[in-house]
Amino acid sequence: MAFNIFLRGVLPTAIFLPMSYVAMQIVFGRHMYQSGTGLQLREHCSAPIGTEGYPLRLAYTGYPDLDYRMCALVALFKALLNPAYRPLVAELFTALAAVTMIPFVEAAREKRSIFLGMPAAVGVLFQLFSFAVIMPVYYVALILSGAAIGSPVKGRATKITQGSAEALLFALVVGYIIPTVCMVVFQDTISTALWQGYPIIMAFAQFLHLIIRPSSRYVKSGYVTIQAMYGLIFVTSAILHIYYTWPLFFDIQQFQKVLVPQLALSRHPLSLAEGVAAVIQWDAVFGVGSTLLVTFWFAQGMKEVALLFLWHALVSVAFGPGAAIAGVLSFREARINSQTPVVDKEQ
Repeated sequence: MAFNIFLRGVLPTAIFLPMSYVAMQIVFGRHMYQSGTGLQLREHCSAPIGTEGYPLRLAYTGYPDLDYRMCALVALFKALLNPAYRPLVAELFTALAAVTMIPFVEAAREKRSIFLGMPAAVGVLFQLFSFAVIMPVYYVALILSGAAIGSPVKGRATKITQGSAEALLFALVVGYIIPTVCMVVFQDTISTALWQGYPIIMAFAQFLHLIIRPSSRYVKSGYVTIQAMYGLIFVTSAILHIYYTWPLFFDIQQFQKVLVPQLALSRHPLSLAEGVAAVIQWDAVFGVGSTLLVTFWFAQGMKEVALLFLWHALVSVAFGPGAAIAGVLSFREARINSQTPVVDKEQ
């Protein structure tokens, strides 16, 4: 009992909350502000709305403070879309797809914890404050609620109905994939601004789909659909990783520049694209790293912990971190599904 309290309460709190704090200091304190990148972003947004020569300074929402933050985010992502950093963009957005679906999937389970019931709010928070800072906090809630264990305690508590599963897949495609592709392809201000609100778009798409095909009517297990969703993320991550990242394995200098974060600040002034890349590299380290770390709470025994470690190391290198995360989530869903059929037959 004492060990379980330590493993499921004390340990995650002692790991993930300090990780969130350290992420804030490194991502924002060091690489956003001390490096001068924040000042460069501010230059795009310092003038009054509508000032000539400041094309990103728009009335995005009608709220001045939020408009300023939106302007900074748009400037940041437009700089990140520099062709030199396409491998970083590919790795970030495929991994972000897997990470984003975690709160949405957990919120769709039957009888889930009240603390896991607002996935769009989690998404909006990590859009505003980075997923390096927000996701470790969310993972504390995931573990403390008992959801990370993945064992149904009360009947069908972990089941996702077919209606809810279809809505999740629809939300991923319409709310995340399409806005992301539009932003990367068009690289204009409007598509980049719309992408910042993708968690809200996902929630709205999910809501609309549930009106058409409500979960109360389509009550069978949506296990196959959920697995198809994870498969889509896995395959997409693998394709983009092979196309963009594998060539960098033969160019170590370029690999380090594009994908490897540096703790020390550069002694030379950085361009906006270089400064933003440094911020995003560390954002990914903590956001993706905390996600890989939380998967160890899915394990049942030290053998699975060791297998998870090997999986993350090998698959992240071969197919990308997005594929590694999606693969583990798929395995977890298979385990959860195998634990619920006996109870379902009683319905």
